[in-house]
Amino acid sequence: MNTTFLKTLLLASVWISFAVVRAEDTDVVVAEDVDPEVVAEDVSESGKTDEMSMPMFASASASHDSVPRFIYSVGGSGSISHMMNIRMRDEKLGKKLWAGNYAIFMNSQANPLDPNISVYDRVFGFPTLEAGFQFMDYSHIKLHTEDTPYMSSPGYIWAGYVAFRRDIYRNRTWSFGYALENGISLCSRPYDPATNIDNDLIGQHLSLYFGFGLYAGYRVMPQMELSFGVEYKHNSNGATSRPNKGLNAFGMALRARYDLNRPADDKGLTYRERLRRLKEIETPAFEPFMYFDINGTVGFRTMYEEWLLHRDYMTEEDRSRGKNLGLHTVWSTSFTPMFRYNRVHATGLGLEYAFAGYLARSPLIEKMCGVEENYKHSKHTLYIAVQHEVYYKSLSLAMSVGTYLFRRHGWVGDFYEPSLVETIGIRYYPQFFKPFYLGYNVRANLGKAYSMEVKAGMHVGHWSLKKKKK
Repeated sequence: MNTTFLKTLLLASVWISFAVVRAEDTDVVVAEDVDPEVVAEDVSESGKTDEMSMPMFASASASHDSVPRFIYSVGGSGSISHMMNIRMRDEKLGKKLWAGNYAIFMNSQANPLDPNISVYDRVFGFPTLEAGFQFMDYSHIKLHTEDTPYMSSPGYIWAGYVAFRRDIYRNRTWSFGYALENGISLCSRPYDPATNIDNDLIGQHLSLYFGFGLYAGYRVMPQMELSFGVEYKHNSNGATSRPNKGLNAFGMALRARYDLNRPADDKGLTYRERLRRLKEIETPAFEPFMYFDINGTVGFRTMYEEWLLHRDYMTEEDRSRGKNLGLHTVWSTSFTPMFRYNRVHATGLGLEYAFAGYLARSPLIEKMCGVEENYKHSKHTLYIAVQHEVYYKSLSLAMSVGTYLFRRHGWVGDFYEPSLVETIGIRYYPQFFKPFYLGYNVRANLGKAYSMEVKAGMHVGHWSLKKKKK
């Protein structure tokens, strides 16, 4: 996982998280935003009250049992992508960089005709949730450095993923929006010291997949939409193995989606049409409040100094026997006062303490690498970080940016672990115990992956900031 990926993902996530609740930038409305005169004017302009007008909405409300709650779709996509090249051992690693990606998927979108639609679907503008399978053909990519007598390659990557897609703008024919994807991928040809030594991108078969895209859609018929866009794909193992530069690729994609249960006379919902449907739906008031986020985390990582020992200081014969990198754990806990200032966003500033027992091995590995200076080592670390969370129903996107208050990680810490610390991941809040959550995230130092983490935590307290009426 490299710096470019994490910077891109963090910037995209922050931009998206702050854009989602701007009603003027979307076709989202709430009850108090409805202007009856605007509705009447729109009806008068058309000269008639058609199937998209208020009477139909009233009829749909009266018989909402016959209205499907979700619109389901199936589809597929194909794309051409170009791998981002990197420099290894003073030369460009990639010699051939073009690849092809293919996917099949199923979608679910909240139906704007449903009067019981979730408030989160209204706030996000009726987003689409997607589950699919991708085949990434990177077999034509060629990797080579120094005097290696053969070309290396990442081979094929298969990925199961879920995605969040949201239209920022839509009319009856066109739509423009973005997509976030996350999943698990399987690489056919990871690094191998004997047969694939120049694949510094992927260090093991099992990795994580992240994707981000911008697209424009065109509805060719009521049930079918074609879309074209640009996309960014990233595969890496989050420092659970080495090497771990990550495979990053940009591309252009063409998608086709067919709606299975969309009415034939519904060609897509425009802003004014959605306004009519939502005008009678009351949006529950939201009162800002504060709470404490307390969690425990276990992280999994390999030691970078062990990888450097394997790559730079072992003989070719020793390297051919395998990496033998141990997978180590980092235990941590954090305490963060949070302020949830609207239905979607919460932000806070907190402290995190981490314990890494494996660091006792660092002085020995440093000596094996020929490091003569005596660096300071400690199993204990203290961070301070700004945390931000974006909520959607029982899920949230959680991210943080912070720095070390105390760290003694020896030679590697001084030269290979920048002091800026970032995390990004997903949390799930079970309905049966909403203050409790489970999640995972990637931790990095200025874009360099540090560990993959599994997290369990809960929200404590609920202090409203609204003054009570006497």
